[in-house]
Amino acid sequence: MANEPVQIVLNPRAINIDRERTPPVGNGRDFFLGRDKEFVAHRESLLESIREIIAALDAEGLGLGHVIVTMAPRATAKSHRPQKKIFRSRWTPHVATADIGEPIFAATPTALRLVLSAIEEAEAVVEMRKDTTGRLRPAPSRNRCETSAVESITLWSDENKRAFSAETGAAWVSRPGTGGAYLVELFRRSSATHDRTLAEAQDFALSELRSSLIAVGVSAEMLGKAGSLVLHTRVTADGDAGALTFEQSDTDRRLERFQTAGSVVSFEPMVHHKALRAIEANPMVRQIVLPPIVTPSASSSFPLGRSAPVAIFERDQSEPASAVGIIDGGVSDTAGPWIGARWGQLAEQDRELKHGSFIAGLLIAAGTLNWYINQPHGCRIFDIDVLPDDPAQTGLPFDGYYPGGIPDFMDEIEAAIEDFRRNHGVRVFNFSMNFTAPGERDRYGYVARRLDYISATYDVIVVISAGNLSSAQFRTEWSSDHTTALASLVSDTSAVLAEPGESLYNVSVSALNPPGLDNQVPFALARYSKRGPGLKGAIKPDFGHVGGSGSPTPAEGSGLISVDEFGTLIAEAGTSYAAPLVARALADLDSLIDGDVSREVLLALLVHYARTPELFGHKDFKRVARDLVGFGVPISAEEMLQRADSEITLVVNSILRPKEDAELEFVWPEALVRGGKCRGDARLTVVARPLLAYEHGAERVRMNVGARLMQQQRDGGFRNRLYPVNAPRDGLGDPHAEKELIDEALKWQVVKSFHRRMTGVGFSSNWKLAVDYLPRFDEDPPESGVQFAAILTIADPTGVAPVFQQMRQELVRQNIETGDIRTSVQTRTRA
Repeated sequence: MANEPVQIVLNPRAINIDRERTPPVGNGRDFFLGRDKEFVAHRESLLESIREIIAALDAEGLGLGHVIVTMAPRATAKSHRPQKKIFRSRWTPHVATADIGEPIFAATPTALRLVLSAIEEAEAVVEMRKDTTGRLRPAPSRNRCETSAVESITLWSDENKRAFSAETGAAWVSRPGTGGAYLVELFRRSSATHDRTLAEAQDFALSELRSSLIAVGVSAEMLGKAGSLVLHTRVTADGDAGALTFEQSDTDRRLERFQTAGSVVSFEPMVHHKALRAIEANPMVRQIVLPPIVTPSASSSFPLGRSAPVAIFERDQSEPASAVGIIDGGVSDTAGPWIGARWGQLAEQDRELKHGSFIAGLLIAAGTLNWYINQPHGCRIFDIDVLPDDPAQTGLPFDGYYPGGIPDFMDEIEAAIEDFRRNHGVRVFNFSMNFTAPGERDRYGYVARRLDYISATYDVIVVISAGNLSSAQFRTEWSSDHTTALASLVSDTSAVLAEPGESLYNVSVSALNPPGLDNQVPFALARYSKRGPGLKGAIKPDFGHVGGSGSPTPAEGSGLISVDEFGTLIAEAGTSYAAPLVARALADLDSLIDGDVSREVLLALLVHYARTPELFGHKDFKRVARDLVGFGVPISAEEMLQRADSEITLVVNSILRPKEDAELEFVWPEALVRGGKCRGDARLTVVARPLLAYEHGAERVRMNVGARLMQQQRDGGFRNRLYPVNAPRDGLGDPHAEKELIDEALKWQVVKSFHRRMTGVGFSSNWKLAVDYLPRFDEDPPESGVQFAAILTIADPTGVAPVFQQMRQELVRQNIETGDIRTSVQTRTRA
């Protein structure tokens, strides 16, 4: 049967339409409907909380605070937020968010008195009014609805700002590799048209922060590119912190730089206690966190006793090849002609070559050395040697290169990525290292933020290892008995995805067992691999891939073969070695497509065609599959881009601008329709690049880009027909509650993928592909729009129907121009 290529839409703006939204009817939902007495008690409780906060702010003298509003569990959706009448932006701007449904507002006593009045206006008894049919119905005011939706109102206090003791902090930052400094996140400066005292109070608080830091001997500098206002602060022994200065920028006044000439860093717990107390007492301080350090990637090697075949590293320079940057300790000369360029950060004696060379061997020859891996031979390697060798794990070599700690380290990585992207066209980078720090496990780390920035700025993708458990934490080997396997997962509380695997603009990879090893379940989660879920339900890891077995056998070791720094064949295991197999698939896609497509297209293709191992398709594992392997295991790029003519795949790479949606109405392929009922395999994937605002915590994704494949109903409306990949279906109805939309419809996820095999659904052959956006409560999309890539596949499971030709004819009828994605990107760019 003839093969047909993946089609990219050449005129994607043709499907953009004016956005139509029906304004909400009424003032919202009253969560105390029919319970007026209980509402009155609730209202009084909130009023008392506000009065106490006002008294506290008056007593402190700074006249500024940040108030956290906790929504009721059923009221976390944006439509219930108390920002139309109570916490209005004109007097209490929304500056941050803690957990889901916990907005934080900047406030002065003056503004809080306005809040007090707005809550007092919430009526105790709800008026009854006639609707359009003449029936009497409750008509609560917006003040009542918002008040009923709020569970509590509290002041963001010192207890919210730090999750470690001064003793723990002093001990941690005394370690080499930390830079000796705390990371202090500030609330953003804001303004309020109906409270001119707010800006004055913020300026005064920042001035007091500067004075306090100098008084207690703390030096500080503002870290850029972290997505929020972050101070890098050191506690000094001599009380001479130098002069902190304020400088005017286009957006706000902020702390910009520090001077520390002659200052000696102190690690005395009492000195740190005094300094930390001074920092957290300031109302502009959001939180104080400990800096991360690099976690050593330990694994045991299994030498196979022979050198790799010479042909593995031979290369015909005239042949094109994929390109991957390896961010590690260096790659040995064994890779020879496959080395595209070296960054050269590390001195020769500081290069640690074994780890990076094993990764390079996999990128070049995983398919040649491992029978079960379908990967073409050859890959150009770009060696970003930034992590110095440290066999004693002292942290001192790291300090020697990066005295400022992780911020300096990430600056070096960014410089290398920018250079290799600009001068060599490298778009995929392998990042097989992880970080750790004491404190809250659910924070979005500094390294993840920097990688997000790098990815968006240079249009690249960083592939991150999910992290390994220590040998003492290994789970038992995956059991063939499903109940036993699930029990092992439940009892494992240490396997949370390691930083920076939470990075939303990049991908993380868990490790699976290889096939062919005795008494081991193939493609099960490796016993050492960390796993998801990601922060607050984010789909992480994104993928799984073979990383070698954590229970090596005498004959084959871990079952994953590559080379060491000397070119000797060895077997190793770790999530470090699952990541490059995914990186290679991405790089192959980029290489096979003539011209640059967006990073969203590359990632969407990888997600779209990923396959979930058969093991995790069993009903017993439906609830955990997504947390273990994400969207599945990628297939080869060649398989992705060349498909049978019994299916068609459309790629739409476009932008949603303000007040726009994207819609494509079409007729289902005739060969898949019988008696009005439609059949076939359908899969829809969307990857977006929404704004990430880290100050908003668990709600950092500020715009939801949704995609649906819908069939027309008898009443003329359309109904979604697909379900999320690797997720259980708890009912037949569509999800409506916010929690259900997050869990089941992937709301607020950057990456979404849906699928369904239909044997005959509906009564119409009229369908619609719809992509739209939903902003958070008080935000508009950027004028430049939000970039997205949507991929739709319609296929005949029997492999017979001429789906490709019939859909191409339908697209021509709709004036939609398409072409082979491998050769048409340049044409699309010119168009």
